[in-house]
Amino acid sequence: MHNLLWLKSAGCGGDSISLLNLDQPDLYTAFKMLDIKVVWFPSLSFESDKDVHEILNKIINGEEKLDFLMVEGAVCDEDENKTNYVTFCGHPMKHWIIELAKRASFTIAVGTCASFGGIMTTGSDNIKWMGLQYLMKKHGGILGVDYSSSSGFPVINIAGCPAHPDWIIETLNFITKGKLTVDNLDKYQRPDLFYSKLAHHACPRNEYYEFKASAEEYGQQGCLFENLGCKATQCESDCNERLWLGRTGSCTRGGFPCISCTSPVFPDGFLPFFETQKIEDIPTTLPLDVPKAWYVGISGMAKLACPKRLAVNAVSFKKIDVENEKEE
Repeated sequence: MHNLLWLKSAGCGGDSISLLNLDQPDLYTAFKMLDIKVVWFPSLSFESDKDVHEILNKIINGEEKLDFLMVEGAVCDEDENKTNYVTFCGHPMKHWIIELAKRASFTIAVGTCASFGGIMTTGSDNIKWMGLQYLMKKHGGILGVDYSSSSGFPVINIAGCPAHPDWIIETLNFITKGKLTVDNLDKYQRPDLFYSKLAHHACPRNEYYEFKASAEEYGQQGCLFENLGCKATQCESDCNERLWLGRTGSCTRGGFPCISCTSPVFPDGFLPFFETQKIEDIPTTLPLDVPKAWYVGISGMAKLACPKRLAVNAVSFKKIDVENEKEE
């Protein structure tokens, strides 16, 4: 039996909601299949504060094992004698995370806030928010550069705003089956099974992208990259292969630009979201999977070679049969 404890720090709770939407199989079935016992999970458990406090202390004192410490939300880096913005069972959340992480076989940051600071790092206030082992791209975080769990792993980051439920449950699956190694983590400690591709891959608008046939307004059929702020070519995730919302959709499939929410510099590193920043006619957020010089050279030729049907449909709100001039 694998014991799992889920803590919710500063954030919207979207990762919990995402996990509760797991459907293949449902969450309770998944936990049963993986032989996971939920010691405490704020969205599923009924224990009072007193009971939770007792659970936490039993783990810290070594009276109960902790296989998976799952943390959602950014953490405030403040001492107990200062103002704290997230307290839990009488102590700052930072205190519990540090103490429990010493006992955990695996410490897992769920979502971009817990992984890198995320939404909580934005704005101009002086509150020190950060992830468990990163502050954006800077290695360190609440647990420090040298932290590793009792199994020898650093913090495993399951980034996303929110994280896809499959990314969470399949990470647990690979761990329980002994199939996840440190070498399977990318440079930001994310499982490369989910983060070695780009959200751009398998986007249904990719034919428009290849010929630089771009939408000019939302609701049009063309590629969203060149004018409307889509960052899918920067976003390391498999979002357009591992679909969302009942396995039917993704941001770009719904006509919305990708905002690269799995990135350590999300969100401020990708502002503005809904327009493409350019130098001359070249977007500043060039694709990660092609050399920049190649992109600059080939984009002009691609536009010249663009088929008429793509050029017409790119700026149309409904697909048009160009040959017969009929709307589909």
